[in-house]
Amino acid sequence: MPTARWPAELLPDELGAVVHGPVVLARSPGIAVGLRCVFAHPTGLHLPLVLLAEGVQAEAATRRLGMGRHSDEMPEHMPWSGLSLTVEMDGEVRTADPTRRTSSGSDDHYALAADHWIGALPGDGRLTLTAGWPEAGLAEQRTVLTLEDLDHLADRVVSLR
Repeated sequence: MPTARWPAELLPDELGAVVHGPVVLARSPGIAVGLRCVFAHPTGLHLPLVLLAEGVQAEAATRRLGMGRHSDEMPEHMPWSGLSLTVEMDGEVRTADPTRRTSSGSDDHYALAADHWIGALPGDGRLTLTAGWPEAGLAEQRTVLTLEDLDHLADRVVSLR
């Protein structure tokens, strides 16, 4: 795993431009993670991920995180030990820390939503994502994305202010 990181940062006060549609990043029996889309902003990329697990994988996920049976959100003081996301862009590889995450779980179902902020734009429009959670049964898989038009983003985002 790379030592350089994309740290958890607040998302911009704007709605980004969609530059890639939904895609499944990794799937193993009983567990899968997908990227809802890629939102581009003039200062970086917002990657909203969703993970679903059933059966023994759900049990492993909730046990690995030390969650109670009906937890709505992970405690902020708990170190992240779940789904990993590695981002390769312009020849640099970094681990992405989730900016925001919520999860819920039971004995046979687990759901996670996590937002990641990548504080740069790829010069060549390519983004390589490696996602996985081996401890919960999700083998790491690598996906190469070609992002749509990244030009003139300042004109395409919508401010919330």
